[in-house]
Amino acid sequence: MKVRILGIAGSPRKGNTENAVKLALESAKEVYEGIETFFISLAEKRVYPCEGCYQCYGFNKGATWENVCYIHRDDVGEIYKEISLADGVIIGSPSYAFDVSAKLKALFERGAPFCHYAGSSLSGAISHKVVGGIVVAFERRGGQESALSTIHKWALSIGSSFIVGARPHKSDPPPQSSFLGGLVDTCDSIMPLGENAFHTDSSRTRPPISGLMNIRSIRNLGKTVAESAIIIKAGIEELKKKGLILDPLPIVNFPKASVKENSYFDRVKRGLETPPEYQIFPGIEKKE
Repeated sequence: MKVRILGIAGSPRKGNTENAVKLALESAKEVYEGIETFFISLAEKRVYPCEGCYQCYGFNKGATWENVCYIHRDDVGEIYKEISLADGVIIGSPSYAFDVSAKLKALFERGAPFCHYAGSSLSGAISHKVVGGIVVAFERRGGQESALSTIHKWALSIGSSFIVGARPHKSDPPPQSSFLGGLVDTCDSIMPLGENAFHTDSSRTRPPISGLMNIRSIRNLGKTVAESAIIIKAGIEELKKKGLILDPLPIVNFPKASVKENSYFDRVKRGLETPPEYQIFPGIEKKE
């Protein structure tokens, strides 16, 4: 069984966040030989913020994989396609104003068409993913937990995600920076903005306690995402063997007055388009 783990570095620059996510992915591969890892850096991607036009919603045009957005022609569709193919996702961000980076927040906001309330053909396309977060800040209490909560809330909003933290493992025992995820600080580094400022090798003090706790929580986060993704994927496959199919996502029933002619919702209602297997419209029988 192959298990795909995707790492996304949400920093606008290449540095600590990117290296922390890569370290988590390396640790994930230690769990099981069938783990495949993939990496995306938002520093190399075009990600524009949502403009709230609602064209991606099903009562309007409705998003598709070809048109996740009808305004911006950027890399967001490609990124969400990779998320949909993954079994586990590790999201990393620096702490900016006690939250995730603006670029990562923009990516999160552009995930609206995957939510049940959007009623698009993509609603429910991303579900049952294991998601864990890593946040890097200068201070030990520099907004890591509040930024991590943004990552967790995004995971909940796009579908039936399973949020995990950094459970300690035998090779990376306690103490670690946090069981909530990879909570990382660089305040003890000789070069806080360097590429590996969270590492023991860059620590100003000996023993390098801060760096050790950083690395343990990053590695444990990667392993926990991998282990959980294996459990979820194997569990879903076993359910299918037993003939137990998970329910598709019920799509919100928009008032008739708000539904535009030839919109996704209108086409489904009139029987001109069949919803994908991962969603169901209450009151509409699926065609066999």
